[in-house]
Amino acid sequence: MEKFTYLALMAAVAAPFLWKYRDLNLPLHRRLRPALGAMLIVAVPFVGWDIAVTAAGHWSFSDLHTIGWRIAGLPIEEILFFIVVPLTSILVWDTVGWFMRRR
Repeated sequence: MEKFTYLALMAAVAAPFLWKYRDLNLPLHRRLRPALGAMLIVAVPFVGWDIAVTAAGHWSFSDLHTIGWRIAGLPIEEILFFIVVPLTSILVWDTVGWFMRRR
């Protein structure tokens, strides 16, 4: 069960995004393309940096806490991190802004 630790963490972070994404009151579903662009601006350099420092041995990922699928030496969970966290952060930003404008 420990193999799913990182994946479970990413699922817990993604759950609010998946739950609220289609809320018609929130603007993210209408602005998904810019949100994906923002996610790519963050993901591309950081995944590249992550690949480089992992290959250089500066840090590693525990096979005990990941499912073992790897892309370019990174666990799939690490790559998901750079997709899930930015998109969820944008959703939080939009949600807080929506509540502030209603006040």
